[in-house]
Amino acid sequence: MLKIGLLNLTRHKTRTALAVFGIVLGVASLIVLVSVIDGIRFEIKDAFSKAQGVRIGPLKAGDPTFSQFDEEWIGKIEKVQGVKVAVGNIIQVARTIDGKQQAFNGTRVLGIDVDRVAKAESSGFQGELLEGRDFRAGDRGIALIGKKVKGDYDKFLGSKIKVNDTSFRIVGIYTTGSDLLDNSILLQIDDARESTGFPKGKVSYLNATIVNPKEDRQIAERINLIYGDKVKARTLSDFSAQFGQVFDSITALVLIVASIASIVAAVGIINTMLMSVLERFREIGALKAVGWTNGNVMKMILYESLFVGAIGGLFGVTIGYLGSSAVEGFGLTTVVTPELMLGSFLGAVAVGVLGGIYPAFIASRMDPVEALRTE
Repeated sequence: MLKIGLLNLTRHKTRTALAVFGIVLGVASLIVLVSVIDGIRFEIKDAFSKAQGVRIGPLKAGDPTFSQFDEEWIGKIEKVQGVKVAVGNIIQVARTIDGKQQAFNGTRVLGIDVDRVAKAESSGFQGELLEGRDFRAGDRGIALIGKKVKGDYDKFLGSKIKVNDTSFRIVGIYTTGSDLLDNSILLQIDDARESTGFPKGKVSYLNATIVNPKEDRQIAERINLIYGDKVKARTLSDFSAQFGQVFDSITALVLIVASIASIVAAVGIINTMLMSVLERFREIGALKAVGWTNGNVMKMILYESLFVGAIGGLFGVTIGYLGSSAVEGFGLTTVVTPELMLGSFLGAVAVGVLGGIYPAFIASRMDPVEALRTE
């Protein structure tokens, strides 16, 4: 039965190939898209997992690039038991870099209060210095740039980078392991405020260094208990979970698109199998006349659609894996898990089987006498 089902697919190679191609395209696209999303999720989770402390911002703040927070909160937060030092930070999207207009999600400018960071021993920013040096007290007019910024703008130590209308000398190049976080320029907070036009006496958010880093969650809850009607405190590790929720939503959207593609592929299989059944009326009638049962006929058609799904799934998984590897050549990290590959393959097989149910039912209900009379 299996051999007959496989041989039947070779009768109309072009029609079968088109049905298989529909599944290949859906499976490969799903693997590439999900692997890219999982890669970005992994990078961000890894970067934030290394950070310790508590971030404090306005109660209803969304994206910190649109947030403005009074600096007077630094003193209030430092009075909370368990807080060592609170550091103000500014984060803004640069309007232009070296005269080039930036998109709303382009290179970000991160302003750091260098003097307070020295007291805190940690600003919440956890990056590895690849070249050059870190900030020093009293530094002005200098910048540290992320690895991605270096590559995008062909920069090196000692060169200048122009943020909006102000030029800064590059003294250090860092990486966090994430292209998203490496697409930033670090400036001393006053330089960042002047170059971006950020209001005096305001910051985007605060990072609080904790006396005992293991108590960061308790300290965040304590700040929310005392000032919860005006500010929102979260541990830096909470941001990883927050990003995870965002990427879960994106993954769900990808799966919805993949489901639509699967429906289209299933319709293609139904069409292919129906055409095959209609062209084989006499053959199916002859099989039933010599003793084949309705179940035998149904199995034969279902095996054919199963093979379409399995072949499409196998090629789709292979091309999807190769496509994910190719995407890494553009600087993106991808994560292809065995679960993703197995799930994609089984999904393709399921689409194949579901697409063959209706044609198999039609074939099994044929009257052998009527079928043999068909010209």
